Amino acid sequence: MATRRSDVVESAFTEAARWFDDQAEAILHEQIRLCEIPAPSGQEDARASYVADAFSAIGLRVQRSAVGNVLGRRPGRAANGGAIVVSAHLDTVFSAEQAVAVAGPGEPNPYRDGTPVPADEYHAPGISDAAAGLAALLALARALAVARIETDRELLFLATVGEEGRGDLRGARAFFETREGRQATAFITIDHSDPNVIVHRGIGSRRYLVEWKGEGGHSWGHFGRYNPVFALASAAERLAQLHTPKQPRTTYNIGVVRGGESVNAIPESAAVEVDLRSEDAAQLDRLEHHFRSAVSWGHERELERRPTGALEPQLLQIGDRPAGTTPLDSTLVRATRAALQAEEFTPRLIGSSTDANAAIAAGVPAIALSWGGQSDNQHSLREWFSPVDRSRALRVLLRLMLSLAQ
Repeated sequence: MATRRSDVVESAFTEAARWFDDQAEAILHEQIRLCEIPAPSGQEDARASYVADAFSAIGLRVQRSAVGNVLGRRPGRAANGGAIVVSAHLDTVFSAEQAVAVAGPGEPNPYRDGTPVPADEYHAPGISDAAAGLAALLALARALAVARIETDRELLFLATVGEEGRGDLRGARAFFETREGRQATAFITIDHSDPNVIVHRGIGSRRYLVEWKGEGGHSWGHFGRYNPVFALASAAERLAQLHTPKQPRTTYNIGVVRGGESVNAIPESAAVEVDLRSEDAAQLDRLEHHFRSAVSWGHERELERRPTGALEPQLLQIGDRPAGTTPLDSTLVRATRAALQAEEFTPRLIGSSTDANAAIAAGVPAIALSWGGQSDNQHSLREWFSPVDRSRALRVLLRLMLSLAQ
């Protein structure tokens, strides 16, 4: 009796899935190596080189794009049709000056006053976001190679630059500006911690640097001149009074404040960096309108009190992430639910801000899935990761890729 293709696929999946368990220690060690390679947004080259070398060793066709992305292609049997793109980002939120050394179980934790690290945990800034995502990306590519799995559609492994902060999805945006990106069948980015969660809604965000300026002067001798810090404070208070809807969820934040030179000097400038977010593009537009009104109100309020020596406030947009949704009835979301349920997870759908935003904006169905294991405190020095049960999440990703690519 002829062997059915579905039986061949299932047998190959089983072999690849077994590899995740057999190589659990090796996957963890690679994650640690990746974490200890500095990769602030805009300075990802060393980590990108590591990933490019790893892709090449696996047997992928490797390309480094002009913006800095690393692409590893695994051709399919079919000559036509868009690729299934699986992605993780290279960059972290931490500066190049931040020393990173991963502390393992029982070792003194330098990020928590030397407290011993608990069993099965690994602590370091960036150990999960983005080292766990990159480790998962490489593990998937290796497992496919070991099991010699063939697919109809091309599988494209993509490591992107500039996902975090002011990177503003730079790498993903650049990829989806290409013909290859726009023709992709689906985009899966590995970029969060909860194995049950499907991110199918891209939360839009706009980020601004706002600066109030004046002539400055001596706190005693020039008292009465326009004070940019008071203008900033008035604007911040006005923004803080703004009520936003819970559905669609809409938020705002002042994340950075700076200004002034001395306690006895009227500042010549004061600045803030502001983050505006919403699941809905129209709500984001309204929020931006209120934010701009608050900036102007703070300036006008200070002019009423101290009209001398004022300059107009300056707004500079430093981030713009589009909002969008991959529909619940799409092939991608339905296949993802099935893959999660096959591994006994309980699918939960949410919105977030990831590289998937750029794909959705380009018309490509996109989601974000978990790197597996357990982790918390991303974007802080107290970030940690545990590899316990990571293999199940990797099997979800592999099932999904094969269901879409066959």
